[in-house]
Amino acid sequence: MKLRGILLFALCSSIFFLLGSSALAQTAAPASDDAAGLRSEHWDFGVFLGGGSGVGVRTNVQMFRGGVRIGRVMTGELGRGWGKGTFELDGEITPVDCVFWSGYKNAYGFGVTPIDMKWNFTSGKRLVPFVEAAGGFLWSTVNIPPGDTSQINFTSGGGGGMHIFLKPDRALTWTLRAVHISNASLGNHNPGVNASVQASLGYTWFKTR
Repeated sequence: MKLRGILLFALCSSIFFLLGSSALAQTAAPASDDAAGLRSEHWDFGVFLGGGSGVGVRTNVQMFRGGVRIGRVMTGELGRGWGKGTFELDGEITPVDCVFWSGYKNAYGFGVTPIDMKWNFTSGKRLVPFVEAAGGFLWSTVNIPPGDTSQINFTSGGGGGMHIFLKPDRALTWTLRAVHISNASLGNHNPGVNASVQASLGYTWFKTR
């Protein structure tokens, strides 16, 4: 199975789906403020699947992950104009967090991202873009990267994405994130994965009551 081709197809499909959904949302009549759950302090919950690839010297590594996310919008709307928005604090659990190396054992893992800070740009009623910075850790069945490294690694990165509201308080959520993987010298060697690009597509429920 050509994993890289599958991941590339998944990422391109996500982008195509995002653009198509955005066009539909823009042409739909804004009968209600579907994004109300992001405008004040509320909980939200989501599920997602995603994948990506290393870049630079790590193009021989691909990732696949799936999990759940729980978040809390911590503020009401702040600011004015295009920058108006809300601050959100999320956490992710990924019981499926796999790393595939060309010529090496596949690493099946479990990941936790306890810190995912977001700023939601809430000017729109159906399309809500956001930027984020996240950090967590990954436990895997074999060492990452190959060699005398570690089965425990730390992940950090940032990126952005968009909530595409399909109905009140229900949205497709697309994210593109740059991720750094390092064992912070827990192993005898720490070559890490300095840079990877990962995309995910999920569904989010926003609790407004």
